Amino acid sequence: MPFDMARLMPAIEELASYYASEEVTNLNAYSRTAQGLLQGSSQEALRKASEEQVQRVLAIPLEDPVRAFSSPSPLSAYRVLASDGSSVDVDPHFPARYVLLHTALVGLAYNPPDYWTEHIPRLVFRRNELELTYQESEEPVEVEGPVVTTLRAYEELQTLSHRVDRLPEDSSNRPLLAMTDAVILWIHRGSGPGHDALREDYLRRSVELVKKFEERKVPLVSFTSMPHHREVVHTLLVLVCQKEEQKASCNDCRDPGQRCLPLQRLQDRHLFSFLKEGERSALFRPIYRGNPAWRLPREAPYDPRLVFFYLNTGPEIARVEMPFWIAETGLLPTVHAILMDQCRPRRAETVGYPLALTLAHREAVLTTRDRQFIQWQVEEALARRGIYLSPSPKAEMK
Repeated sequence: MPFDMARLMPAIEELASYYASEEVTNLNAYSRTAQGLLQGSSQEALRKASEEQVQRVLAIPLEDPVRAFSSPSPLSAYRVLASDGSSVDVDPHFPARYVLLHTALVGLAYNPPDYWTEHIPRLVFRRNELELTYQESEEPVEVEGPVVTTLRAYEELQTLSHRVDRLPEDSSNRPLLAMTDAVILWIHRGSGPGHDALREDYLRRSVELVKKFEERKVPLVSFTSMPHHREVVHTLLVLVCQKEEQKASCNDCRDPGQRCLPLQRLQDRHLFSFLKEGERSALFRPIYRGNPAWRLPREAPYDPRLVFFYLNTGPEIARVEMPFWIAETGLLPTVHAILMDQCRPRRAETVGYPLALTLAHREAVLTTRDRQFIQWQVEEALARRGIYLSPSPKAEMK
């Protein structure tokens, strides 16, 4: 029997009514109130609030928190590298276990124009590749689910780093920007001793890659569309909360103060909706306390001092993360100008989203047909060796 859409329509209508009446109306009012709180808070007050010992990630402002920084003059000549990835996880209904990590790299240049792509597939199938072992844990970590996501994020950063190494000298000395759409330092989501060790291992490796960008003086940024981060909102909550015992557990507070209420539903992008098109917010540095999963690994060879700002690209408020050395060396205006040029009409395929990331995503994506074809090729290669495997009866039924 086919899916009966008619049965779902009443619930869809209820969802739309709820969102229109409860979320949108309140969100607009809360955003205006929260922006008033931000504008009434000094940089020093927010800095002191960020020093509170709470579980949440807070943010320390490195510039005037209420200032909007206009877009610099447009750049007509520059280069961009962008990476994106996709993966095929282990299929529990197929006897031959494997994982595919596929990374795509896109290069764009302007005046003179150039465009090129690279594809880096990696098939993981050996037992020691599919079961990672660490001294801190007796149980191996299976490469599936969140582990595959972590490996894919690392490969995206590694591919970007290796390609910067191999770039030829640019006779015009055009500025170069490296971009990714994931956070720069991916935090592994697994739990248990083995997963904790894996998180430390891949964070340390990622930190080493980020260090190389600074050594080469190539700016690295991550661009997040429709971000759900709340570091600045959390800092304002700590600032206005009058209950000392609740500062560390805001979600458990049953009687929030009137100044807290507007902030509890907001995300940072709502807070910075006052930015005009092309403007960026102040720089903020996230402060990681409480949860040990957020910190750098114990033996990290380098602190990338990651900072972030919010950027009005036209259709949305995006989040941009980068190492602080970019601002220290005066390259932030160049980064700002390149991002806005990549997002502008007649440049971007989707206005408000960088063209380089759009093209990298398109190159990286694996369709359903691609995934089926990969399995058929595995089956055929095994059959040529006299091994005939078929999926489980459940998979056949599907």
